[in-house]
Amino acid sequence: MNPVDADKRFATRAVVSGNQHIEGAVNTPIFQSSTYQLTDERYQGWANGAQHTLLYARLSSLNSEAVVEKLCALEDAEDGELFGSGMAAISTTLMGLLSAGDHMVASADCYGGTYGLMTEDLPRFGIEISMADMTDPASYEAAIQDNTKIIYIEVLTNPVLKVCDIEAMVAIGKKHGLIVIVDNTFATPWACKPLAMGCDLVIHSCTKYLNGHSDVVAGAILGRADLVAEIFPRKVHFGGAVDPHACYLLERGIRTLHARMPIHVSNSLEIATRLEDHPMIESVNHPSLASHPQHDVAQRIIPKGTGMCSFVVKGGDGAALKFMRSLNIIFEATSLGCIRSLVECPSNSSHSFVPEEVRSEAGVVPGFVRMSIGIEDLEDIWEDIDQALAQVEAELLRLA
Repeated sequence: MNPVDADKRFATRAVVSGNQHIEGAVNTPIFQSSTYQLTDERYQGWANGAQHTLLYARLSSLNSEAVVEKLCALEDAEDGELFGSGMAAISTTLMGLLSAGDHMVASADCYGGTYGLMTEDLPRFGIEISMADMTDPASYEAAIQDNTKIIYIEVLTNPVLKVCDIEAMVAIGKKHGLIVIVDNTFATPWACKPLAMGCDLVIHSCTKYLNGHSDVVAGAILGRADLVAEIFPRKVHFGGAVDPHACYLLERGIRTLHARMPIHVSNSLEIATRLEDHPMIESVNHPSLASHPQHDVAQRIIPKGTGMCSFVVKGGDGAALKFMRSLNIIFEATSLGCIRSLVECPSNSSHSFVPEEVRSEAGVVPGFVRMSIGIEDLEDIWEDIDQALAQVEAELLRLA
């Protein structure tokens, strides 16, 4: 993080950190250049392994550097790297830090793409993975082996929204000398600061809340400078770069993160509260609800809350699909964190390639719906949900 940002508060960092005021421009211009002049200074920087040397846009660009500086300021990170997607960030990080014969502890109750990487790809390269319960730190510690190198967690599990006790996981990691990596996509640095809690690296799918407008795909890894430097050569080899124009849009989106998140969170909690009392809903998952199993942990780890909400519609998957197809404002689509409310059934989208028994054990049961609550007017969101549930109820009564 730039030392100049150290005394600035979150909102100011979101707006001004990283901006490249070229020729006095208020915003970072789009540097649509694939390569940069080979000066003696850049030759020397590259020879010394400096990953932020402007040499070739696959490695870094003026636009990606602006985004990294802004994200480091928000996460209080020593350094970071930007990637072409969240999965590029995850895969490059794990492949950069793990080798054949190494072992990591993770959880099956995670993002479906991460689960697929850990169960299908990493074992092909001789990397072992043990699955534990992200809500039970003791289960993670019990899974540690002599060759364990990484503990991998998510602040909030996707899509059931279980809360990870990050501080307990960090204590276990330090006790055993392990690297603790946390996916902070669902929370964002506005709501949770894992590095301040002692985590070594934070991963983001910048596609989601950080960008906020469903028009960019990107990912980031932030944290300890020595680990970021260890990951960088794999980024060079794997090629998961971000286009300068996408970087420009991402930097623009991050500037309003602090303004958007309070609306996401307040809308989400109110919708979750109303859904708990709706006769067509079997259960609701939201960490700010007193009924949530990890509510006490959530008050400590993510006290500001989240814009995400998941719930189970009575009548199974057919009813859940009917509900989604009856919505008018809320848009049926995968992904999340957009200013517009988005809804999906994980069983046929983000987690469709996760085995059914694994999904079920995690809590993704028939009728399960994940909703990313946007910043539309609260009453309009609720009226859309209510009328769609009324259509589901009418359909079930017709078929009864």
